[in-house]
Amino acid sequence: MSDNFKLNHVEMMLLLTAFAAGTVDVISFATLGGVFASAMTGNFALLAYYVAQSDSQAAMGSVVALSGFVLGCALGVLQRRSRAQEQALTFLLITEGGLLLFFALYALWTPHAANAPSDHLQILLLAVAMGVQAVIGQTISATTIVFTTTLTKLVGTIADSLANGDALGLKDVKIQSAVVISYLFGALLAGALIVHKADTVVILPFAGVALAYAANRWARR
Repeated sequence: MSDNFKLNHVEMMLLLTAFAAGTVDVISFATLGGVFASAMTGNFALLAYYVAQSDSQAAMGSVVALSGFVLGCALGVLQRRSRAQEQALTFLLITEGGLLLFFALYALWTPHAANAPSDHLQILLLAVAMGVQAVIGQTISATTIVFTTTLTKLVGTIADSLANGDALGLKDVKIQSAVVISYLFGALLAGALIVHKADTVVILPFAGVALAYAANRWARR
């Protein structure tokens, strides 16, 4: 494989966690009452929209997602404190993977009904996991959940590279583009499985994070 296309373990983690975020957002929006578990900007907008509609049930789902995300961020920051980067990433990935595995098992074994109380627990589990993932991204100075920021960096890097004639800067473009594509692939795969009523779609987020953990462990060895 050409060196231009080789990925180090950090880049693999970025792609795999972006894939997980894409699956989580589609699963939460399509099956858990129209909320986003990782895209908090969208959640704020949805919360305002649901409040304007006087849809208290849907609004509560957005509140749960926002609260869970904040809780996940706080949990992730506490886990990262006083630890070296590699050790912190290991703890964070284990925590996120555990939350997503719990979500998958709970979702598979719980009969689903629209706006059921179990929806809020599932939303909470996904949102806490995405809050932890936000801290993972912060730890490696990249984001896999805020794609407005990623898109801004992508366009800025391309513009700077073209203006300065800096070919090396295009490597960052490849990674940023790959992260966005990985998110979209996760979202597309989850959407296709949901359309075909495949209950196993809930395993996808855990699979992405488990592979990210494996990549991190492999690199440490």
